[in-house]
Amino acid sequence: MRRFFVDDVPIRRYARKMEATFPDRPMWVYGSIWDASSWATENGKYKADYRFQPFVARFTDFKITGCSAYAPSSCRPVPASPSGYGLSARQYAAMQWAQRNHMVYDYCYDYSRDHSLTPEC
Repeated sequence: MRRFFVDDVPIRRYARKMEATFPDRPMWVYGSIWDASSWATENGKYKADYRFQPFVARFTDFKITGCSAYAPSSCRPVPASPSGYGLSARQYAAMQWAQRNHMVYDYCYDYSRDHSLTPEC
């Protein structure tokens, strides 16, 4: 399972439902700011408000753990939860709160999209 955190709050978990959907190649982290409000916010329900520009993103104390794509198979990243596997009950509740209060679009729940290419959903 892959877990993504912001300020120690899990915002997404990516379960291994089948080999074909689980990342097994190197992953990169990058950031960009662009306007996707015409499609990524419930088909344009939420528009970008350009009165608040310029938009600035900052990453501070950025930490990432994991194994290099070239590491031996014995490499195991530091677990995210005290139990050593998955999310703790508190982390899961925090993730649900973050998604409920901050996520405006989830492609898994967009039934107008073709889900044959997203078997993880």
